[in-house]
Amino acid sequence: MTEESTKPLPCFAVDASFMAAYLLNGYCDNELADCVKDVEYILTSNGQFYVPPLFWYEIENVLLCKTRKGGKVKTSLSKSDAMDILYDLQKLPICTDVQTDGEIRQRIFALAVEYGLSYYDASYLELSRRYGIALKTYDADLQRAIQTAA
Repeated sequence: MTEESTKPLPCFAVDASFMAAYLLNGYCDNELADCVKDVEYILTSNGQFYVPPLFWYEIENVLLCKTRKGGKVKTSLSKSDAMDILYDLQKLPICTDVQTDGEIRQRIFALAVEYGLSYYDASYLELSRRYGIALKTYDADLQRAIQTAA
């Protein structure tokens, strides 16, 4: 067995802000090259992204909001563009963690209280801690929690 075959595959926990930056590259004012580099690293290394079930509601809501004109959204997507993005999203190596037992929910709650996060945001932090993997996010509250915990 070669040394390379025994190395663990790269994995990240990702939240909707991170994946939206990647998927909407070119549609957003704040294009973020770092997320493209991280996603390409996972793809070329046969790695994996981990998300809680909530991720799917959040990311699809971001796309839905982008298809609506007016409000806070500066640029909009056509329904066809949004559907293309959803198709591309399905092709990414995303593993949805479905463990929602009482112990995990208690840890999420405790993290939310400790770091002043929403329960939703704390679910991403708990997932990254449980798997011992980095959390990729552009959410300011989650970034603060990650830095505080380090």
